[in-house]
Amino acid sequence: MALPRTTPGSMDAVLDTDESAAVAAAERLEGIFEALPLAVAEFGPALLLARANARYRALVGAFVPRQWRPTAYDAFPNALADLSEEIDAAVERAQSRTRRVAFRAAGGTLQMVELTFVPIPSGGLLIVGTEVTELEALRQALARSVAQLEAIFDVIPEAVRVFDAQGAVVRRNPLAAGEHAGVPIESLRELWRLDLPRRSDGASIFVHEHPAARALRGDTVRGETLVVRRADGDEKVVEVSAAPLPDAAGALVGAVVVERDVTERARLATRLAAEVQRANELYAVVSTEAERLEAQVRERTAEVARLEETRARERRLAAVGQLAAGVMHDVNNALNPIVAAAHLLQLHADKPEKVRDYAQRIARAAETGAATASRVGRFLRMDPHTLSPDATLDLAQVTDEVIAITRPIWAERVGGGVVRLQRLLVPGLVINGLAGEIREALLNLVQNALDAMRGGGTLTVVVRAEGGEAIVEVRDSGTGMTPEVRERALEPFFTTKGANGTGLGLSEVYGVVRRHQGRMEIDSTLGAGTTVRLVFPLSAASAASVAPRAPQVTTPRRVLVVEDNADGRELLRAVLEEEGHQVTDVATIAAAEGMLARVPHAYDVVLTDVGLPDGSGTDLAARVRSRYPALRVGVITGWELTPDTLADAHFALRKPVDAIALLHHVAGRSNGDAGD
Repeated sequence: MALPRTTPGSMDAVLDTDESAAVAAAERLEGIFEALPLAVAEFGPALLLARANARYRALVGAFVPRQWRPTAYDAFPNALADLSEEIDAAVERAQSRTRRVAFRAAGGTLQMVELTFVPIPSGGLLIVGTEVTELEALRQALARSVAQLEAIFDVIPEAVRVFDAQGAVVRRNPLAAGEHAGVPIESLRELWRLDLPRRSDGASIFVHEHPAARALRGDTVRGETLVVRRADGDEKVVEVSAAPLPDAAGALVGAVVVERDVTERARLATRLAAEVQRANELYAVVSTEAERLEAQVRERTAEVARLEETRARERRLAAVGQLAAGVMHDVNNALNPIVAAAHLLQLHADKPEKVRDYAQRIARAAETGAATASRVGRFLRMDPHTLSPDATLDLAQVTDEVIAITRPIWAERVGGGVVRLQRLLVPGLVINGLAGEIREALLNLVQNALDAMRGGGTLTVVVRAEGGEAIVEVRDSGTGMTPEVRERALEPFFTTKGANGTGLGLSEVYGVVRRHQGRMEIDSTLGAGTTVRLVFPLSAASAASVAPRAPQVTTPRRVLVVEDNADGRELLRAVLEEEGHQVTDVATIAAAEGMLARVPHAYDVVLTDVGLPDGSGTDLAARVRSRYPALRVGVITGWELTPDTLADAHFALRKPVDAIALLHHVAGRSNGDAGD
């Protein structure tokens, strides 16, 4: 047969085709190598890594550089074992070895890998790894389970026997082995012959009726009661359960039988049945009486609940009344000097120095009343008390003001007689605090001292410094306190004045002192008088820092006032215009926004109350600052100043508004502005 003629061109085509096929086959083999679900690493004759698939790189990739070419001995840096012996056996003795090794994974966890070391006939080594973490965990769990079951089988407090399919005993626990005085029982028939089992009604059972025999036929028996005989002739009551044992294919290969000795329980059950019968008879006799007693108890319980609710309501009303009386007491303390000073102001209207003096007393008393209102507001809202670093006062100055405020009522307070004053006030002792609250606390102490000196006595007031602390003492020569009264003096609502007292004075003073990071001490001797001592930490500020400063000459500002209270609006206008400012006042947010929208550049300052009939002044402040960044915005509130109040305003003022502070803020000279 003639061979086909091959030209040079056709030979090249055949070679190209064979080469392409070889390349394709090599690429296909390389793809299979990469896709293998095993970690495979091939090492050449010099035992250097020749190539490795993705599974191998994933196994060691977090621990080695990208272009790493280790020797076979360094191929697994994260293996927690030395693999030299397996590598030597494969390379030097051409022996394949397999070993399970723990590996440290990238996240620090452990994984178990089964490594197989296979020598390459042409020289070199192939290492194949299979992750068996889950399999190893299952094997260990199975081993633990088997050990646990062995332990449970041996210590279980019931007799347990395992039979094979022919009824032979293949396993028993110690309790089952000792049932017949050590006589070995090797089959179900021997067990039946020794036990002579019968039912609880006395009927004997045949061997094929035994629970074990029924389980070997595929039945499950639960809690069947039998009476059996023991080696000493004694009879026991046992509760027998039996279950068939199938293999993986479902074929029956045996049965397990559990016997529980319930002799004592059966005896107790018999006694219990008799007791129950007697109890039923007694219950039939007393049930009617019990129902009657239960009805009486329900009625009495309901009556007690009604009484408790009534008493609780009375206690709540009494507490509210006492709180109201305490607030009224503090407000009256503030109003009393105002009324007196107003009367004297009218009498001495033509004397400027008297007018200034009485006006200052009225302002200080009003500040004390404002402090009371502020404290009540904080109590209602459960607000914490915070002090600004520049809220300072001269303790001697405030104490002197309290003496001046209360002096007109001394004679009335002591019920006639002379009150002799002894005072030692060291000036310049500056503390951080609210002057109104400190003044109110001292007002309470002075009035309590006067109340204790019926008919007159000596009132001693001292302001001094000791050990970095400022101390104010109010001492009287009155009746004093017993130790029992002294112990309860700071309790809210505790009073020794009967209907004339609220029991809130000293507790309020204590609250003021605590809010100012101070402490309160009481020394008293029955019949010799009482000394109340308030101790405050000294401020670093100088005495000059609390001296009132007159407003500086300022450039007139154009001010838009938003206040719904007509009197408040008029007074704000009067104060500002007196300083030379131009004022426009409106009562609502809508009116204010309308004015700003019509003439947006006509104002320098917007001053708004927080509580307005058509919204919140803080919301207005936020909108004004957003729309008109050049405008200065301030808010006025009757509540305690909080960071939320200042969030969208340059400054905030608390009612009653201090005129000097108002003028400073409007002029833009205050150091406390929030938004500057």
